[in-house]
Amino acid sequence: MNLTAFLVSSKVDFEFLKKRPTRHALEASRASGVTLHEIVKTIVFVDQDSKPMIAVVRADRNVGRHKLEQCSSSKSVRLASNDMAEAVTGYPAGGIPPVGHRNRLPVFLDEEIMSHECVWCGGGARSKLVRLRTEDIVKLSAATVCDIST
Repeated sequence: MNLTAFLVSSKVDFEFLKKRPTRHALEASRASGVTLHEIVKTIVFVDQDSKPMIAVVRADRNVGRHKLEQCSSSKSVRLASNDMAEAVTGYPAGGIPPVGHRNRLPVFLDEEIMSHECVWCGGGARSKLVRLRTEDIVKLSAATVCDIST
């Protein structure tokens, strides 16, 4: 997937930040100098029927599985494998943005994120972050905003 082309064609404001390749938000924060609470992580889960969905939470928080199950009306959810996450989003784990995925997936965005005007997200590669406006994330991903963090 080409995240830059998607963002340009969507006519949204964005900024990329290059950093050394990382796999986890804490590493990304250290490598970029962006504080952990300004970064959001995009995590792929699958439900009881192996249908993928995306959860987006602040990097200093975790996804509450029971909360995600309630919000998504699923009987159960579990983390998707890195291979599946990349197959359905088009991006490697550690670089998955909350928008512009290969397949249209249900996105559940933690309500806490809405208190930020902008957040830093996976930039489509492990070596980049992208700054997006939270309202653009909701609009571009058709996200359901709900309480999913712990």
